[in-house]
Amino acid sequence: MLVKNFKDISFSSFEALVDILSDCTDSFLVLLDVENNSVFISEQAGAIFDLPGKKFHHATDILLRLVAKEDQSLFSNELDDVISGKKDNFNLNYRALTKSHNSTWVNLRGKIVCFGEEKKSILVGRIEIIDDIIQLDDVSKLPTEVQLRKDFDKVYKQKEKLSGFIMKIDVDKMGEINERHGTRVGDFILSMISDSVKRSIKNFGVAYKINSDEFICMNLKGATAVDASLFYQNLKRSLAEAEQRIDYEEVFTVSAGAVAFFKDSVQLDDLLKKANFTVSVAKEKGGNNLSMFNATDYSKHQRDLKLQEKLRLAIKNNYEGFQIFYQPVVDAKNIYLDSDKTITNVIGAEGLMRYSCPEFGVVSPEEFIPILEKTGLIIPVSRWLFKTGFKQCWEWNKVQKDFHLSLNLSYIQVKKSDILTDVQMALMNSGVKPENITLELTESGYMDDIHELETLVHSFNKLGLKVDIDDFGTGYSNLRYLQYLNAYTLKLDYSFVHKATGGDQGDSYVIKHITQMAHELNLKVCMEGIEVAEDIDKLKVYDPDKFQGFYFGRPCTADQFREKYIRSDVRFDR
Repeated sequence: MLVKNFKDISFSSFEALVDILSDCTDSFLVLLDVENNSVFISEQAGAIFDLPGKKFHHATDILLRLVAKEDQSLFSNELDDVISGKKDNFNLNYRALTKSHNSTWVNLRGKIVCFGEEKKSILVGRIEIIDDIIQLDDVSKLPTEVQLRKDFDKVYKQKEKLSGFIMKIDVDKMGEINERHGTRVGDFILSMISDSVKRSIKNFGVAYKINSDEFICMNLKGATAVDASLFYQNLKRSLAEAEQRIDYEEVFTVSAGAVAFFKDSVQLDDLLKKANFTVSVAKEKGGNNLSMFNATDYSKHQRDLKLQEKLRLAIKNNYEGFQIFYQPVVDAKNIYLDSDKTITNVIGAEGLMRYSCPEFGVVSPEEFIPILEKTGLIIPVSRWLFKTGFKQCWEWNKVQKDFHLSLNLSYIQVKKSDILTDVQMALMNSGVKPENITLELTESGYMDDIHELETLVHSFNKLGLKVDIDDFGTGYSNLRYLQYLNAYTLKLDYSFVHKATGGDQGDSYVIKHITQMAHELNLKVCMEGIEVAEDIDKLKVYDPDKFQGFYFGRPCTADQFREKYIRSDVRFDR
């Protein structure tokens, strides 16, 4: 970072010169003393903005108060980068608040300069009102986001309730194009896409360039969702013609998300958030398509964002709201410990993560676990799960020494964390015997890399842990790899088992032979989803080793489980 140093010029002399020059320009000259947090600004600025004078202290706080709320975060971050020394220049368009409490677009541009022997750091710059200047992107020559906001605000002030659409367009896999061919080719393709957007938007609205590979198309004149769809189809045809002109040396596509509105007093930032969400839906569907805004999906998305923040706070607050519920696992070959069949032979439990909070109540694992995995929060939560679960098993082993606990491993957790170290630490800190802990892996996550799964299972086995293959029978099941895994138990998914107990002869036949094959490979078999006594009678003929399901007990808290299922190591009369 090259910072100019005028060691022979004192700051006071330069300030006096700037004061004179202030009368020679329509811009407002600014000198920000970084160390003392003081500022000098052209006296004329006081006629438009509510300033305490042309020189004042607490500069950053006062300047920030003059920035519109929507732009304060951006302004603050940019200024912090300059003050901290990360950047030596400042160039930002933002909305400033005037004395009449209206907002006007301004540009603040400046550079860090050092003065005198003491190398006093000063941000030397100017503020220019740009409300009447059309802001164009340098490459595409399309209006920028600044112009988008100005255009929207102008119409909104006239009508307040608007009809039309806003569409966000995002170039698919632009990063890959730049990586393969370089940014020069990437810029050439962007210019072609920009030209196609310009041609296609005619009669439909106005196009804007907002980021390196993103566009916004806006119509505030009553256009409908049908019009938005027609525009997108025109754009795709134009892009296809562009590809043909370069003999298909590169194929490029765009995804789009559109939000239509009718006589709505909606704000631009809300529309942009909805458009951003909707284009992400289009990309999740494979890209190269248009998605229209769906209020139900967006409500779920907003709920997910709120829940995500709650989960972050819960982790920060010592995992507040997280619990482990325990579901009994029963010895299928010796279900009861007494002749009256009143004492179930519970040999272990599966620990299941639960979460609740005052705002959302009890949240389903099907809802919060995907959020944990998507955000990476599954890693700290799983460490808590190991720590808590292993310690609980150690406590129960004082009473029932062979009792074992099974815990699920997330594929994301395995891929993104040092899982072996996490498990070793939990074992060491809890004191539990490794042979009493079982880790459950779901087969589907590893179908593309069976060798990775083999290595992982082997590493756990070396620690003395057992490994179960969970949810076997869902989706694609690779029977061949089972002989190499050295897993302990094959858990047949409850949906698979239900079909067999419901009379499906095909699934009954498959379960019979999977169980037989598993036993020949020295694997135990656990059948999940046992809900009624008749299920036991139907499944016993297949000679399973373990049962699990609501018939034997629903997941419950540690205290409830201790009271209902933990038994002392004593013999019962049979």
